[in-house]
Amino acid sequence: MLYSIIYTAVPTIVVGVLDKDLSRMTLLTYPQLYGAGHRQECYNTKLFWLTMLDTLWQSAAVFFIPLFAYWGSTIDTSSIGDLWTLSVVILVNLHLAMDVIRWSWITHAAIWGSIIATWICVIVIDAIPSLVGYWYVP
Repeated sequence: MLYSIIYTAVPTIVVGVLDKDLSRMTLLTYPQLYGAGHRQECYNTKLFWLTMLDTLWQSAAVFFIPLFAYWGSTIDTSSIGDLWTLSVVILVNLHLAMDVIRWSWITHAAIWGSIIATWICVIVIDAIPSLVGYWYVP
């Protein structure tokens, strides 16, 4: 699935590289700030499993809400697949945007550009009859 690599991984990598809550000089001046990480105060096993449960909830919501909303309708699998694709990309990028501390133009371009690029690609793929949708299974 190309969308899961480009549309969700690129913004995550950009935010991971550019988002800093403290400057380099602050970290060099106060090395004890690293202690919270060593003592697992910021990220521990409990937080990991809480994050896993949150991810499971989000996955179930993204899958089942559109499925039940269009249950019994005439929507085809390609269209529901487009809806799922857009839902995943929007959810991942909005969730990422809520975690950003320091915004830059590159961060904005990566997150919001990813959502816009997904919309454009879905529209283009669905508009060209010779191309099958994301979810076509022969």
